[in-house]
Amino acid sequence: MRLKHFAGSNSIKVYDKAYTARGSVLRTETTINDEEQFRVLRPKEGGPEEDLAWRRMRRGVADTYRRAEVSRRANERYLDALAGVEDRSRLEDLVAGLEQPAVWKKGRVRGLRLFGEDASLLAAVGHGEFALNGFRNRDLQSILAGDGAQDPNQSRKRSAAIGRKLRMLRAHRLIRKIPKTHRYQLTERGRKLINALQIAKATPLSQLLALAA
Repeated sequence: MRLKHFAGSNSIKVYDKAYTARGSVLRTETTINDEEQFRVLRPKEGGPEEDLAWRRMRRGVADTYRRAEVSRRANERYLDALAGVEDRSRLEDLVAGLEQPAVWKKGRVRGLRLFGEDASLLAAVGHGEFALNGFRNRDLQSILAGDGAQDPNQSRKRSAAIGRKLRMLRAHRLIRKIPKTHRYQLTERGRKLINALQIAKATPLSQLLALAA
């Protein structure tokens, strides 16, 4: 069996292989076809070696080490997410304090409405393909707002609205910003919370009652 997520032409997949009498091996694999989505710390081509900056990844062998590093980290994040299936944390502990206001950079943000208006936001940031390279404001706009904005003013309003939601998630320590980028990733708490909420919403009440008993 294989489960595969796409982010543009890049992908991350998990599959079982090498069946034996004792079981099988679970393997993750990241495939990078569009390397320009990623950055590598390097000088300009032909420029001074000390002029280091985060620049677009190149297809040639010079950035192969960075390609391997990005792929390894994506695989690790994906496996960490899968490990949540066996997590012993209680939903009560994971949601503690999240519905109360929090402080972010000396400002106040509201509490989360986990089973209300913020449910779709949490589901969006938990998309499996974001384990590959994180997510941006524009990625969430396409999921939560649907079709593109009709004019620049509407586009700015959508971007600002998503920006406020990202600030709220950061204040509650559910996501973190990837340094020197406009991308975000789930924290461990965020991953556990979203896994728990999705499982709880998909589980019939009879099963939940049986577990509680």
